[in-house]
Amino acid sequence: SITLFRMRWGVLAILVALTAALTPADRERLGAVFGGPLDSLKSAYQTTVARQILKLAPLDGVCEFVSSNTGDSLNDLYYASQVSGALGCNFAKEGAEGTLMQEITAEGASISKLFKGISSLANLNLAVDPTLSGKISAALKKDDSVMAHALAYLAAAALPGDVPTDVYDTIEDVAHRADTIGTARSFEDGLMETAMFLKGALVLSQKKGKAALSGDMVKGFTAYMTSNKNKASQSSLFYTLIGLDALSNNNLAVPTSLSVAGGSVISGDGSNFQVALVNPLGEQVTGSEASIQSAVVPATGAALFKTEPMEGGDGAFFVSPLPNPARGVYSVGVTGSVPAGFVAPDPAKFKVKVVLPVTVEGANLKIVDVDDNRAMMTSDLSGGAAVAKVDLSSRLTLDFNIADSAGKVALHQVFVRFTNTKTQQTVYFVAQADLNKRYSLDVNFRTSAVKSFGGVAGEYSVDLILGDATLASAVVTNIATLTLDLPESKEVVTVPDKAAKPEITHVFRQPEKRPPQAISSLFTGLVLLPALIVLGVWMKLGANLSGFSFSLSGLESSYMGRI
Repeated sequence: SITLFRMRWGVLAILVALTAALTPADRERLGAVFGGPLDSLKSAYQTTVARQILKLAPLDGVCEFVSSNTGDSLNDLYYASQVSGALGCNFAKEGAEGTLMQEITAEGASISKLFKGISSLANLNLAVDPTLSGKISAALKKDDSVMAHALAYLAAAALPGDVPTDVYDTIEDVAHRADTIGTARSFEDGLMETAMFLKGALVLSQKKGKAALSGDMVKGFTAYMTSNKNKASQSSLFYTLIGLDALSNNNLAVPTSLSVAGGSVISGDGSNFQVALVNPLGEQVTGSEASIQSAVVPATGAALFKTEPMEGGDGAFFVSPLPNPARGVYSVGVTGSVPAGFVAPDPAKFKVKVVLPVTVEGANLKIVDVDDNRAMMTSDLSGGAAVAKVDLSSRLTLDFNIADSAGKVALHQVFVRFTNTKTQQTVYFVAQADLNKRYSLDVNFRTSAVKSFGGVAGEYSVDLILGDATLASAVVTNIATLTLDLPESKEVVTVPDKAAKPEITHVFRQPEKRPPQAISSLFTGLVLLPALIVLGVWMKLGANLSGFSFSLSGLESSYMGRI
């Protein structure tokens, strides 16, 4: 026999549903997006916070950039204080505390100014008056938008002392304003509003020590936030990370999901199937467990794994297959359990493909005389590709089996390809399998010389091509080199010209030449002249034309009266 495809059995795993979490590739791509350079205080703030969420080292010189570019405005002080709080910069701006206090104590201060002022004071380790909760509540009565509530939650969380109950109690009501499309939940104004709401609601809930959002709510918000991970703008990706960070770093309701880990193809001795249980940021969940619930080929019921808890722990799990697994695509069901403070993942369904090595066995290639069916050359291909000459009196027959460790198999695609070594012209023939899974092919050069080969003689390389869902890739093996000898033909075989054709210009029929307008008018007058003469004669004879109806009904009545 000849071996066409050698490899240890492998497992190819494909996730049926999209994972509600960042993948390692996503985190690497986002890290590159927030790799600098810095061109404003806002970019310094977004880059610093994003890199902190992704657990990447801060960029060099950020503190110095912020210190030298911060002005006296509330926005500048807010951005500078956020960077200072994240990196511990020794930021000191003369008059900063006075400016912030003036903004938040002003009569009728907006919720945006209250949030920025209170957050900045807290980040700079300056005193914050707990009675400002009254101003936050008053501001919410003037502005009931989702963004206003989000900023109010963040401002209230920065105040010392207990959480204002009246502010906390609005979280669930505001969450119900979100729209649900499919499994994703979001607010009307989109990504920024949804991310800031999650940040505020979860930070305030954590300070309160009581979850205000249900497990179904956080799953819906997670689905929306992860759907935005491929946005183009840096600002959109920043708010995506803000939302995912809020969902991942609270101790009350962290959504989780199951995904395939370790790459999509696993092969070699000791191969196993790996699963990760992660939070929305793609970080493995400590203290979690995973179990195999089912692992069978739907059509046959063949099993791949035992239905038992997977090995490993803390978010990284694996399971080894049963001995001598059969080829096929398996449906693998996995469930996960998580510690308190996390929302258990939905049961996941994975497609796992088992790939086995295949060999061609019992191959028999013959060159046969068309007229007397005499075999002129026979080869079992054990010594490599056969070499022969063929002409119009020849037929090529090929039959063989394809087998794996379990026995004979039938593949989805089995072709034999003839390639002219000079012109690279290719001709394909399909090998058919019988009920015993024995493949065969019969090529009669007398009938196919013109129809299939186009009358082109010369040397042809003959390849056997195998394709199937249970093969990692198509397998191509050279089985013969044939010299096709054809008689000279007066008919010239032309190669199709692939060059651009001349432009086709459409010429429409020219309109026929019409007579001058004067002649047309004269002709019309001559046609109407007899009618005018009749009317003139009637008037001269005194005919009563006023009693005559020229309408269609009048003419019809007059006509009917005469018959």
